[in-house]
Amino acid sequence: MSAHSIRFAGFGFLVMALLGCASTAPTKKQAYAAMPTSKTFEYEFPQVWRAIEAAVSKYKVIDRDPEEVSVLELGKLTERELETDWIYTRSRDKYVEYKVNGLPRRQELQTRVKYEVSAERVMGGVNVRVRVSEELERLNEQGVSQGYSSTESSSALGHELLQKIEQSLLSARPQ
Repeated sequence: MSAHSIRFAGFGFLVMALLGCASTAPTKKQAYAAMPTSKTFEYEFPQVWRAIEAAVSKYKVIDRDPEEVSVLELGKLTERELETDWIYTRSRDKYVEYKVNGLPRRQELQTRVKYEVSAERVMGGVNVRVRVSEELERLNEQGVSQGYSSTESSSALGHELLQKIEQSLLSARPQ
């Protein structure tokens, strides 16, 4: 056996050890306090929408409603929404516990997240709501992906995006 195949064989053993326990042990979730996923910003609609676009600029946006809006029309809008494509990452709060040589270990699970952001003009500003869809990867005993399944999303993800929007508003140049 070559060194290359030994390295993969060792990795396969590690995956089997990690995921063999994952199939028998249930997925666990770290408990965190619920955080707000909506906030009213005391700014004009165009400023808030630019901050939303800046906050999601690193993600692929697959839908905007309405799709195309001129600068003049943006000031007249009363509401607008956008949706991102799936963002693949590791979960911070969903994991599997297992033991190696009697010592406890923890493996965070692969996840994908989609954001839906809506902005609505209200008395005194613009209310922004963030809805998060999260799916957790399912693995069989051999560590092979069996697709994704919906899971309860942490409110921390939506709150984190709201904070990015607020930071973008605060750091924007005055108009």
